[in-house]
Amino acid sequence: MAAHDPKKAKFYDGILIAFGKERYQFKDENELSFYAILRYRNNLERTLWGVDIERALAESGATYGDSITLSNLGRVPVTIVVEKKDKDGVITEEEIKTHRNTWEVIRIGETRLKSTQASSSVVKHVQVSNGSPVAVTSAKQAVETADEVSAEPIAAHQKVVPINKALAAPGWLQEAQQRAANVLAAKAAGKAYASEKIEKVWNQCVAFPSATAEPMRLYLQSRGVLFNELAKGAAADMRFHPALDYYEEVDNKNTLLGSFPAIVCAIRNAEGEIVTLHRTYLNKDGKKLAVSYKDSVGQRHKVEKVKKMMSIPDDMDVNGSAVRLGDPSCGGVLGIAEGLETALSAYRATKIPTWSSVNAQLMETFEIPESVHTLLIWADKDKSVRGEIAANVLYQRAKALGLNVHILMPSMPIPAKAKGVDWNDVLLSQGILGFPRVANLKSFIARSFATI
Repeated sequence: MAAHDPKKAKFYDGILIAFGKERYQFKDENELSFYAILRYRNNLERTLWGVDIERALAESGATYGDSITLSNLGRVPVTIVVEKKDKDGVITEEEIKTHRNTWEVIRIGETRLKSTQASSSVVKHVQVSNGSPVAVTSAKQAVETADEVSAEPIAAHQKVVPINKALAAPGWLQEAQQRAANVLAAKAAGKAYASEKIEKVWNQCVAFPSATAEPMRLYLQSRGVLFNELAKGAAADMRFHPALDYYEEVDNKNTLLGSFPAIVCAIRNAEGEIVTLHRTYLNKDGKKLAVSYKDSVGQRHKVEKVKKMMSIPDDMDVNGSAVRLGDPSCGGVLGIAEGLETALSAYRATKIPTWSSVNAQLMETFEIPESVHTLLIWADKDKSVRGEIAANVLYQRAKALGLNVHILMPSMPIPAKAKGVDWNDVLLSQGILGFPRVANLKSFIARSFATI
């Protein structure tokens, strides 16, 4: 690794109030990165981004509420591993040489002390009695780390207060308690903000049977998945929003294009908590949203993403979660599929509750309810084989838990211009006859149990 030039380093001093992994600048279309939020003495906050910040924080041992110096040491050459698809759609790993910012974190300490003299905020290097150089800030407040205090006498010219005097200083405990309370309040406020947005949208929605939800029913009817069980409670986690705001990145700005009807589904974790919401935007006639916009040069673009997931609160993890369609607790048999329409198709054809994992990643990490003894995986058939990979990952996990598990793959061929087919395609082209017969499926499950 190349040597760093300290003259070119950038330093940021403040209290660490938050850190973690998130999409860069908190925008859904950007790649995952790592961030740290510092609060300055004037109470202003700054968010710093960099993959290497995660390593630097871990090595320093810094955590919430610590006063730190976060230093950007500049860019250095690194080798990273990225996933790529070959011409056949197979995912491979490739090493790429690039440059990345390198960071350093130094914990300043937790005790803020009054200096015996007020002077300008200039960092000086002095010598302690053992001859080691130490950086000391000559300001109205000096900072000292407890584990750096020497048992030897401290020279008067150092303008450093020993830790034992700091502990005896009036108000020290109150200051520390207040700072801890402020950090906890900031964390709670961040969680509350994200959770509040999710709760607000969810509460604005109406239930499936509502007369207002006609565009939703028209859409489900067009996909062949409008059936009685939905009106009987299976669609409790499917709601309808009559006019949900739609934002699009236009000229690097998050721009409101309008408010449109939307199917809104609750994505719940294993504990039943709503982690986030999945939205499918529609036109009023029940078709997928078709709208366009102009950029700053007058070029018109069509909206491509009609399905979106809301941001996930920092203290929540969407892995393992799913949209719940029906209750498997009575029979112990549950189906799982990627897309909402695919899950509804399997549910309609078999009358077996089938949940939606939303995507392949969440299928791989799906947490199977304890009441389930048999899992039916309705896999997507993709040219990239991504659906098969996700299904097999979940299959192996379920088998390791001792469950009776089966993968069901569509037998119909993938059209030349299509990326793949799923069980909703089977339903639309072949009807329920394209699915395994329910009686045969139940018999197959029973025979599987007999061989366990």
